[in-house]
Amino acid sequence: MNFKSKKAILLGAIVSLFPLLNLAPVHAEDGLRIVSSSAQASFPLTISFSIAAESDVDITDIRLHYKVLRHSFADVTAEVYLQFVSALEVEASWDWDMRRTGGLPPSTGIQYWWTVKDAGGDQIETSPVIVWFDDERFSWQSLTQDMVTLYWYNGDMPFAEELMLAIEDALDWLEADTGAIPQEAIEIYIYATSQDLRGAMIFPREWTGGVAYTAYGRIAIGIGLDNLDWGKRALTHELTHLVVHQMTLNPYSDIPTWLDEGLAMRSEGSLTYYYVNALNQAIGNDSLISVQSISSPFSALTDLAILSYAESYSVVDYLITTHGKNKMLELLETFREGASYDGALMEVYRFDTSGLYRRWCEYLSVPVEPVEPEEKVVVMVNEVSRMHPAFVVTLAGLATVFLVLLSLVAENWTWRRAL
Repeated sequence: MNFKSKKAILLGAIVSLFPLLNLAPVHAEDGLRIVSSSAQASFPLTISFSIAAESDVDITDIRLHYKVLRHSFADVTAEVYLQFVSALEVEASWDWDMRRTGGLPPSTGIQYWWTVKDAGGDQIETSPVIVWFDDERFSWQSLTQDMVTLYWYNGDMPFAEELMLAIEDALDWLEADTGAIPQEAIEIYIYATSQDLRGAMIFPREWTGGVAYTAYGRIAIGIGLDNLDWGKRALTHELTHLVVHQMTLNPYSDIPTWLDEGLAMRSEGSLTYYYVNALNQAIGNDSLISVQSISSPFSALTDLAILSYAESYSVVDYLITTHGKNKMLELLETFREGASYDGALMEVYRFDTSGLYRRWCEYLSVPVEPVEPEEKVVVMVNEVSRMHPAFVVTLAGLATVFLVLLSLVAENWTWRRAL
């Protein structure tokens, strides 16, 4: 089923549930009525809402109500007072500028309705309608397997099937290793390049290569035909974040960063050289960061970020290896009940965060002397700015090359001065 077919089915279902406002005027007994209503999406920047109404007396008040369809424990509705000149016949419009509020992932649904009042005190409230915020820059194809739907526009069916196989393997591993399974349907959008992906975002960072919109059950990632291996690892990483979020979703707290990133890193397979080397050096130098510190967002310093990812992998590996997957599943379920970091660990393992750090160090056979990061600037990990660990390693490599070139330039300049 292709992208357009899916939307046709969804819109057909919506028509059966909600009357479309622009198919027929909405009447009130006194003559106040809605002549037309529309919402025009221009992804990723704006949604333009328009309305025309008329009455036997001046129309004095028009309000737009809308809410974004996403996972939330609070039913949040926004209200906009439209500016217009009171008259018997009026037209009004309002543009939702995402550059002011932050962007939305592709295919987000926005439910909206109107309230109109006239000088006689009469009022109309229209039935809700849904507008879909689709990325129509590309002709999307789709492939569905169980609870996962994959959308792509560049590449043939075998390309999509290989990615879907990687997704199935990742979900199978996650269930076997932790017991975690998807709780809701998942949509994954494969962009042909990182540039195409960033074109779907509002003010993206230059290094952005993949985004997990956990509250929407969506992943957007740039995977080209020539970087499929990297793409499968990155996709596995982000997919784990999304499933773990679904497993632990609650209105009170998030899970510690070391658990979130550790499970995602472990899902990719064995640690790569940079992470193994960073962990071994920290063990050898007695300079491990405490588990308490990596419970919060990681440092913006590259070396500390790499070590934080490596330690997170190792801590999760320790818990699963020594206590088993059933305990890990119990930990995730305890977090879903809203437990604190220490509270969840105590309930499941009978030790708190400090106790976890001591036992993990004993497991690694290193002294219990944590080194706290001095740098206080952090990169906030959220649904619109997640940096895949591979980008951290890439930045580290680029920094090394830059320093080498800088030293060569300095050496050449010194040699010339000596002459």
